[in-house]
Amino acid sequence: MLRYLPRLVPARTAPPDALVLPLIAEPPPSPGGEHAEIPQIAWMVERDGAFVHVPAADHEALEVMRGSAILTMLDGDLANEVLDDLEGTAFATTGAYAAELLLDPDHLAGLHDILGVGAYLAAAPRRGRFLFGGVRGGLAGMRAFVARVRREHDAAPADDRISPVALLVRDGAPTAVVGELQLAALADAARAAVGD
Repeated sequence: MLRYLPRLVPARTAPPDALVLPLIAEPPPSPGGEHAEIPQIAWMVERDGAFVHVPAADHEALEVMRGSAILTMLDGDLANEVLDDLEGTAFATTGAYAAELLLDPDHLAGLHDILGVGAYLAAAPRRGRFLFGGVRGGLAGMRAFVARVRREHDAAPADDRISPVALLVRDGAPTAVVGELQLAALADAARAAVGD
């Protein structure tokens, strides 16, 4: 049986003939253009011990690939850590396929229960790294989370970088980008609400 894997890749970096899917279909535009930095899902297949891009023509086999990918991703060990330097509740998961946890709706829905919130921030700044949390610390916590994602992305070797943006996760799926301009708008709205 062939081993398949959905890999998160920086937007527009996969070969033009590769099977690539959007992480968020038609994301709402972000004022700072961050929506253009949402990672994409590139399907990979193992050949001669290395994962290579699946040709776009193999799209019909996607369900078979998904089944094989679940088994492939179970091969990697994961380690979790609390991000104590961030306000609120924030964690990081590290491991060979940790970034790809962002593709698992069951995992994302489970995080809603763990964090006890309706929505949270998540990110895959580099290969093998998944960050989540940020909302329990209020605007300051979200701002610190967004900044940490950017720092981890920029500090990673160029070949390991995935995306410098934080994504809003709701109902077990990433739905939009949260960046500095969105946080500034939230802060303005909070100040206006207090002033009313």
